[in-house]
Amino acid sequence: MLSILRTRRDRGFTLIELLIVIAIIGIIAAIAIPSLLRSRMSANEASASGALKTIAAAQTDYNNNSSPHSYSNTLEGLRSGQGAGGVRYISDDLGAGLKSGYNFSLLAGNLTPVGSAGVAYYSWSAEAHPIVHQRTGIRSFYVDETGILLGSDIGGGAGVSTLPEI
Repeated sequence: MLSILRTRRDRGFTLIELLIVIAIIGIIAAIAIPSLLRSRMSANEASASGALKTIAAAQTDYNNNSSPHSYSNTLEGLRSGQGAGGVRYISDDLGAGLKSGYNFSLLAGNLTPVGSAGVAYYSWSAEAHPIVHQRTGIRSFYVDETGILLGSDIGGGAGVSTLPEI
């Protein structure tokens, strides 16, 4: 009878052993989850800065293909290509102003008369800022017709031309 009790006891895990394993898993998760969230924010920021570079390249292509030569005054104009041959210069999500945890906006400069051909925009700026600061991203970004990307942590506000160059 003693041998039956001994073999029966060796078959499973005790409650203490299970609690120790759960505690170890909890400690590992507490260490890993913040690092995962930081890497996701970093990926969102890289996507936002890349998207602004895409907007700058799209504006250059739009300007080359429009008549009279002009920059687009909206993200939707870059998405649809309306006024520049109907070619799509940016993706749908970027054209909608939301991508990878960031809000995007495009601001056209002053409308300039161009002879009898009409009017044109010769300047523009675009900015990206996190939807939820410190959750979807930390830095805000800005780019204009110069193509120089600017960015910094400004508390989740819209990117402005006074930000430092990246």
